[in-house]
Amino acid sequence: MTPTTTATGTLTLTPETGLALFERWTALWNGDFSEPERFLDPAFRIRFGNTPDRAETDDIHGPGAVVDYIAGFRASYPALTYALDGIPVVDAGRSGAAARWYVTGEDASGAGLAKSGIDLVEVRAGRIVTVWSVTGHRRFAA
Repeated sequence: MTPTTTATGTLTLTPETGLALFERWTALWNGDFSEPERFLDPAFRIRFGNTPDRAETDDIHGPGAVVDYIAGFRASYPALTYALDGIPVVDAGRSGAAARWYVTGEDASGAGLAKSGIDLVEVRAGRIVTVWSVTGHRRFAA
């Protein structure tokens, strides 16, 4: 299946474009801060289902703000590696997708860390507009 392009040149949401968006989102969490505006909408928002280390996350608006947040997070936890866990599920009719992910590495004290979670995304014009993210305190095995 080949991703399709609309008359305005933006990608429609397909399994392939959903995977590409999640791969880019994961790369961002791994410290690749290049060109976030290519895959994040100017109106980008993130909503965490649990309380992250920094509670001001509801104030994050736009690609630059989420890059700043993740860069600060990674400065505190530089030894973390994020990965997708399986293939995202795409619902093009609702302009959304969901993916499991996991993170491994060390926490701030140097202790081993393994967590998993799920992110739900809303996509508009080929870019992520909203992420709802829930993190668990352990790594689920398949």
